[in-house]
Amino acid sequence: MSPRTSRNTSLGMRARLIVESGAASPQLSDLSPKETIRLGRNSKNDIVLDDPHASRWHAEVYCDGQNWYIRDCGATNGTKVNGIKIHEPTLLENNHVISIGDTRLRFTLDSSAVGTAELPILAVEGGTAEQENGKRSERKAKEKVATTPGSDLSQTILHADELTALLQFMTASLSETTPHGLVTLALMTVLRQTQANVAGFLSLDADDPEFRLVLPAQAEVDTQLSRKLTQRVLQDKRAVWLGTSRMRDLDSDSLVGFRDAVGIPLCVSPFASTGRMLVSPNENPLAPEPLGALHIYKSNRFFTEREVRFCEVLAGCLAGTLHVLRARRALEADNTRLRDHSAGPCDVLVGDSAAMKLLRQQIAQFARLPCTVLITGESGVGKELVAISLHRQSLRREGPLVTLNCGAIPATLVEAELFGHKKGAFTGAEGDRPGAFVRADQGTLFLDEIGDMPLLEQVKLLRVLETKSLRHVGGDEEIKVDVRILAATNRDLKREIQEGRFRKDLFFRLGTTIYVPPLREHPEDIPALVEHFLARLAVEYRRRLTLSSAALEWLQSYSWPGNVRQLRSVLETAVATTDGPVISVRHLDRLLVDEAPSAGPEQLPTLNLDELEARAIRQALAQTGGNNTQAARLLGIHRDTLISKMKKFGIERKT
Repeated sequence: MSPRTSRNTSLGMRARLIVESGAASPQLSDLSPKETIRLGRNSKNDIVLDDPHASRWHAEVYCDGQNWYIRDCGATNGTKVNGIKIHEPTLLENNHVISIGDTRLRFTLDSSAVGTAELPILAVEGGTAEQENGKRSERKAKEKVATTPGSDLSQTILHADELTALLQFMTASLSETTPHGLVTLALMTVLRQTQANVAGFLSLDADDPEFRLVLPAQAEVDTQLSRKLTQRVLQDKRAVWLGTSRMRDLDSDSLVGFRDAVGIPLCVSPFASTGRMLVSPNENPLAPEPLGALHIYKSNRFFTEREVRFCEVLAGCLAGTLHVLRARRALEADNTRLRDHSAGPCDVLVGDSAAMKLLRQQIAQFARLPCTVLITGESGVGKELVAISLHRQSLRREGPLVTLNCGAIPATLVEAELFGHKKGAFTGAEGDRPGAFVRADQGTLFLDEIGDMPLLEQVKLLRVLETKSLRHVGGDEEIKVDVRILAATNRDLKREIQEGRFRKDLFFRLGTTIYVPPLREHPEDIPALVEHFLARLAVEYRRRLTLSSAALEWLQSYSWPGNVRQLRSVLETAVATTDGPVISVRHLDRLLVDEAPSAGPEQLPTLNLDELEARAIRQALAQTGGNNTQAARLLGIHRDTLISKMKKFGIERKT
């Protein structure tokens, strides 16, 4: 085509050049018929091409008053229009494509003064786009200012391929159950969409400062995420695009091998609780502290504005999804804990004895420390309540508390319960399941009865404690976890070590020990415990009972081999079976026939003859296995007398 073939097609129409592929700035230019638009690698061009195949002064686009033309400026690699290399000024018509090296620009003509979604009117300060074009000559005399990602140009509509990539990311994120999996998915999406060389994530969360991920995997060893770029992101709380002219300003050794870099904060929207997701950190000038920062590096060319905008939108989606995942996992863990404790004692420590005061002091001392704590004591003393108190007073109290009873799990399933498993990892593994460590991420994991854990699983537990990472059963992906460990046992672990049933290195790794005393060592707390349990049982059974003074003295004289758990069980049975409003020794004695009180012969629990007689009959029956004849012989009475008294006191033969 030549000037002689021109037609009157562009008169009164708005002309534009839009960058469709390749690295060029600006991405969109309104053309003024009074000016010549220059294209090339030199920074003084109107459209700067970051393309090794472009010449310093490559081509020009101009208007002769009626039509638009493009001419090649003698460039080494030439200029093409619709795939045909031009050798003379060539007429440009609507939707013609200009190719310069790897860069493609589309020329458009639009008669609308309003603009469309594909060709929006540019909003500029002080006037319309047409008025701005009239000032182009004046701006050329000033220093050229590069367009930044925060400008109005970055607000253009995402293209179909970008929307598809975002949709695929959001869909796949629904099946991810760990922060590591979500971040990996996001980085892979960024690498595919932008053709970047390296994509990385660095946690800025004070509760999880060690979470770092770099893709592709082979780049993780050689690539250090730029500390100075991270600091700039933290300072600005918005995307930082180094671009062509600002790369040298950062002066970061980590970026020496790269041509361009982008850092984007992951900020959770203040509207997250209402379901609105923060599309870009730039929306909120008072954005909260970022959860982390995305790093994207290129070594062969510069990022385009479209690519930076895509990464910003993806970062907003990732931040919202991470926030929802953490909240969901915390709720699941809390629900599990509530179900576990719904039928158990209230998670408070009761009693003001010296032993309980010392226990509370130890809890307050170690709760806010990150160290692992081993809770020791007999069965039923309330070790789990100590673990709950440690969690609630710790810096992780907003995170989940997950409890796992190592003694209640079959040996073959301990590993899967601890670390989770993948679908098909073993018979019955019908789907992926996160283990206790993953559910307790950002919180506390309480391993009850750790002395019952098999030796093989002890080795794997020790590795997780040291590396803070694990693998699902049947999986090969390394998953980072941030969990505080609390453990409990009623065994003498030092003896277990001597007998080869517990690992010495794991015992040393458990660190600080808190001892929970048995109930017989602080019987002065029994009245407070009785009052506490009866108040709770009154709500559950909808009947309020009291304890006689003789019964309370009897409880305090008992040895309680089952400790606090046994005390609660006895009181609950008494509330359920006692007819009247008062629980007496007679009601309690029935429940403790196999255990004798620790009082000496001179310290009788009661002086009531009927209660003493009934107690003696029950003990005689217990010792003789319910044989009436032998029991009567022990009591020194006739068999018929014994049967008569049993009917009187409501005592059954086999008690």
